[in-house]
This record gives sequence, structure tokens and C-alpha cells, in this order.
Amino acid sequence: MGDNIPPPPPPNSNNFSLLSMLSREKLNGSNFLDWSQALRIALRYEDKEYLIDHDLPYLDEECTEEEKKVYNDHDTESRKVACIMMASMTSELQKSFDNVGSFELMGLLREMFQQQARQERYEVVESLMKCKQSDGASVCTHVRKMKMYIDRLINLGVKVPNELAVDMVLYSLNGSFKQFIVNYNMNNFEKSLIELHGMLRSAEASLGKTQVVNPAPVLAIREGGHKKKKVSHPKGKGKGKMVYPNKGQKRKIDSTEIAPTSDPKEAVCFYCQEKGHWKRSCPKYLEDLKAGKVKGASSSGIYSIEIHSTSTFTSISNSWVLDTGCGTHICSNL
Repeated sequence: MGDNIPPPPPPNSNNFSLLSMLSREKLNGSNFLDWSQALRIALRYEDKEYLIDHDLPYLDEECTEEEKKVYNDHDTESRKVACIMMASMTSELQKSFDNVGSFELMGLLREMFQQQARQERYEVVESLMKCKQSDGASVCTHVRKMKMYIDRLINLGVKVPNELAVDMVLYSLNGSFKQFIVNYNMNNFEKSLIELHGMLRSAEASLGKTQVVNPAPVLAIREGGHKKKKVSHPKGKGKGKMVYPNKGQKRKIDSTEIAPTSDPKEAVCFYCQEKGHWKRSCPKYLEDLKAGKVKGASSSGIYSIEIHSTSTFTSISNSWVLDTGCGTHICSNL
């Protein structure tokens, strides 16, 4: 019965086991990046991550006893971690390594699977550069996605300074955060990605429904294709001669040549210079006007449309405003 009794657990042991964690992600040659990430997490928990990042300390002939102890402890722990690393590999890979420390073993594995890491790094960088926040997308989801790419690059050995990571996130935001970016740079903030995430979340909540929308068109309609010209009056005492603007007649008519009268039978036509009618009822003028021979004809009865733009910061309005010359009319609902 004594053979069936399990041995007592070692002192100062805990329930966490490096081997049990790494056994879930065994190295088979195609998953080096995922395996190395799981290895680092496990070693970091045990405060032994330095064993795969640093080689044994250098000892010379004049080293002290304390330096020898540090060297021996490092060598012992390094071989233990190397055994755990080899135990988490497939049997084919185990045959390629024997009697090496953890730092040397990690270097050999990195050389073997460097091409795989290079290809993945390129794909992550490509995804990171293409990552842009679309209009209406949540800024929290977008920042988490950007941080995932950046963390992946760091795990691949790429050094990404915090300032560069923040600038990449700010550059990827859509136009609604333009003022936020200006304020952030003007105030020289130095925030981590987690702090930036909180600031952007608050900024998104403050934006609310206040967004700049496309300006609603406004129409103005006025009668006549040209502005009315005022009659000029000469300065001085007494009544001056009436000066009329040029209406495109074939020749200029002076007021001294034809005396004004209110009686159409006594009036002289300005168009044909015959007595007995005014120009507006002149048969020759009406005939020429119909035939299109008269230049500079009046545009009375013709309506021209002018388009005016207005801007609004509330809701989109499809209102149309028709102005017949009496002023400007603006309305949001017809």
C-alpha cells in the first residue's frame, strides 16, 4: 500500500504550473508566435521572463562569491525553464535541442521561425495602416481594435513608442473628432492609450446629436432678368430735363426732339417717329418684337431664379424658399 501513496507536495508550491499552461499551446512549427506569447505570460507570472531575454552573467577570475552564486542560480533556473520549453514542443522539435539554456534555446527557435514572424509583422502593419474609423462607428470599438494591432507588434519584437501609438490612433479618427485632435495637440497632452481611450469616450458622449449637416438650399425668384435702373435727375434749381437710360434702341432720342404729351393722338412714337400712338402700341415695334429684330427688349414677365445657401447645425431641412423680390424669406417647414 505504501507504493500507492502519492509523494507530498514540495514546500512553497502553488496551484499554478508552467507546464500545464504551455501544454495547451504546444509548439509544432507553425504556431511559434502564439506559443512564445503564452510562454512569456507564464514566465512573467513566475518572475522568470528575464531568463529568455538575458544570457548568463559574465564571470572573470576575480569574481566574488556573491557573483558566483548569482551565476549558478541563473544557470540552474535557465536549465529548468529550458526543460519546460522543450516539454511543450512536439517530439520532432525536441530532438533538435539538447543541453541548452533558455536564452540560447529561445534564440535558436527565433531563427528557425523568423520568416513566419516577418510575414505576420507585415500583415499586422498593413492592417494597422488601413484601420480608419468609419462615420457613425463607436470610437471605443475602434480604439480597442487599434490597440490590439499595436500590442501584437510589440509581441513581435517591434518597438512602438507610446507617442507614436497615440498619433496613429488620432490620425485614424473620423472628421467628427477634428476639434478634439486640435485641442489635444495644443495642450501637449502625454497620455497612454488607455487614458486616450477614456478621453475619446467622453468626447464622443459630448458630441451627442450636434453635427454639421449639409446646408439646405434656398431659392429666390424675382421678376425681370435685370435690375431696374433709376432715372437720374440733374442737380440745380428748377426742373431739369428727364434723362432716360439706354434701352437698346437703334438711335438715341432726346427729349427736346419730341415734346411729351398725355394725349396718345398727339404723341409721337419713339420707335417709328410717327404721330398718333406711343411706342408700346406701335404696330412696327410689335411686329419687329415678334420677329426678334428688336435688341434689348424688356424682360418683363420673365422670372429668374437665384439659389442661396444657408447652413444649419440642427436637423436637415429640405425647405425651399421662393423670393419674388419683396425680401428674403427663410423657413424650416413649408
